Amino acid sequence: MAKHSKLRPTGNGTEQRIPVVEFHVVPNGDRWDIERDDTFTGTFAYSVHVAIGLAVAAAQNDYHNGEDVMVCVQELDGHCRKVWP
Repeated sequence: MAKHSKLRPTGNGTEQRIPVVEFHVVPNGDRWDIERDDTFTGTFAYSVHVAIGLAVAAAQNDYHNGEDVMVCVQELDGHCRKVWP
């Protein structure tokens, strides 16, 4: 999945690109895995709703540490749907 970025003012009249940390909830057999920047975090759930909650909690932690984050769910047809923020 392609990385996104946003612009942040640097204070000297220029802008710096800041990468977005992406959390994905990905189907894997009978469970839903949570990935951070396309790497399995070791966390999974058997309910998509529980997995989304876990991914959002992890994303909020990164957000509070200054990261720009987003959470997406990979649908069964392969398309990703942004669910947070």
